Amino acid sequence: MLESLDLETHLGKKEYENSIESLHRELGVLQRTLRSHAVPVLVVVEGWEASGKGYVINEMLRPLDPRGYVVHNEAEEDPEAARFPSFRRFWRMVPEAGKIVFLNRSWYRLLFRGETLDDSGKKAQFFDRAAGFEGNLLAGGVRILRLFLHVGEKEQKKRIAALLKNPSTRWRVSDSDLAENRNYEKNLEIWEEILNQSDHAASPWICIPANDLQVAAKKALAILQSFFTESLVADPKTAPLPSHHEVACSGILKRVGMDRSLTSEEYGKELPRLQGMLLEKQYDLFRKGKGLVVLFEGWDASGKGGAIKRLTQGLDPRGYVVHPISAPNELEKAHPYLWRFWTRLPGKGHIAIFDRSWYGRVLVERVEGYCSESDWRRAYSEINGMEQEWVESGFGLVKFWLHITPEEQLRRFREREETDYKKWKITPDDWRNRQKWPEYEAAAEEMLLRTNPPDAPWTIVEGNDKRFARVKVLRTVLSVMKSLL
Repeated sequence: MLESLDLETHLGKKEYENSIESLHRELGVLQRTLRSHAVPVLVVVEGWEASGKGYVINEMLRPLDPRGYVVHNEAEEDPEAARFPSFRRFWRMVPEAGKIVFLNRSWYRLLFRGETLDDSGKKAQFFDRAAGFEGNLLAGGVRILRLFLHVGEKEQKKRIAALLKNPSTRWRVSDSDLAENRNYEKNLEIWEEILNQSDHAASPWICIPANDLQVAAKKALAILQSFFTESLVADPKTAPLPSHHEVACSGILKRVGMDRSLTSEEYGKELPRLQGMLLEKQYDLFRKGKGLVVLFEGWDASGKGGAIKRLTQGLDPRGYVVHPISAPNELEKAHPYLWRFWTRLPGKGHIAIFDRSWYGRVLVERVEGYCSESDWRRAYSEINGMEQEWVESGFGLVKFWLHITPEEQLRRFREREETDYKKWKITPDDWRNRQKWPEYEAAAEEMLLRTNPPDAPWTIVEGNDKRFARVKVLRTVLSVMKSLL
């Protein structure tokens, strides 16, 4: 892919400036059109050290309105990054609708710099994660342009030497930059493998010869102009959908024994005992830098709020946060679906509790028609991929489905209507959703079946008796905490 590029072409500065005038005008118009159509764009500029990435990015920015773009540098030190799964930092860089993000270097630097290349299993895992990340962005409407700037060994050595000679730029050359040039042939093989393994039709790598900076910049501007134009007409949702077969209702919820209960005396003894143990384990998690995610899904009035309250009563408030998840706001709608959950992932040593979660896509959004069928069908694999990355990065994940019978839900609804201090809990939407119980039950059944891997299983909580449900929740969280230590 790289060795076939012509590195000998040259272009004078004056000739270059004259040749890009029309490109600049067109790019300004296209940027405004992309913004008016709310199209998010991610431009990734990767390449050798000293290949001119900064120069090329700057040239692409010249014709653009600076209010509509932002530049992120992957190479900037990020001490927080080590506390999260590796792709979380890139989720935070995802452009919102109508904005352009330029990324200096890519997520593939994680592979190039690390020892993963020597481990075939870890290497395959990284490519899978990268493909999943890019697929999520494409499915969320983000247009992705990936450029790679290629320079020859002698030209790279010459540029590094020039940087070292100038006191103002000497700081820009690191030991790893020097090592990259010393081992140029080996690194060329590595880049070739990375580019070939990660190339795909939805967002292909475009390799640019960069021995001459004007040649590279002109090519990049022309590619950007074509990419902007195509982004206004092409459907980015080209990531292949997972294979799907209709799932017969498994009946798992109908088989749940709903007669489980605790007496007031049993509850009064067990609750404070478990809460005390939770606090001890929370401190252990903090000391060992282990993050924990706890999510609650379930029927309206199934007791999610009460269970969360009893769980948090036993924790140090400095080490957890509760995220009540409702319909996405305008900023969240302007990003791919999973963005708002990646950005809420807790740091290691902390706990995030979700009152409803990313499973809304395959529950309420599916049933109420708030997303397309292709969106919720694809979501199973997207969610599984996200959770797998969290677990493999050392996070604990607890998933609760709080289950009650239709009769118990009706009793609780009526109790809320008849009790002054509980009236705020009941809304017309609750009654409307109740009329769709069979549809929600089918969606929940399929969700439980498709998103139940061994390392991130669902726990179904028998919720007709609130005391039993709360104690089961605490016991389950405590068990996962212990398994992390």
